[in-house]
Amino acid sequence: MPNIAFEGPGSDNPLAFHHYDAKKQILGKSMAEHLRLAVCYWHTFVWPGSDVFGAGTFERPWQTAGDPMSKAREKADAAFDFFSR
Repeated sequence: MPNIAFEGPGSDNPLAFHHYDAKKQILGKSMAEHLRLAVCYWHTFVWPGSDVFGAGTFERPWQTAGDPMSKAREKADAAFDFFSR
């Protein structure tokens, strides 16, 4: 999967930035400097999707049975792949 690019508000691409243009200058700083995009590791990669109504609904490959260290590496690989986009 390629990096997510800015395509503007007219884009119908669901995997594109519609308003966030990292290079756009605002008050002397780029949007990248103003808005450091972050992801919450726990909620994105560890949380199973459970809520007050029941068990988790996410099917993550690293949440299946197996060697804990292998699963941790698989989860970290997925996270860092996501972070780099």
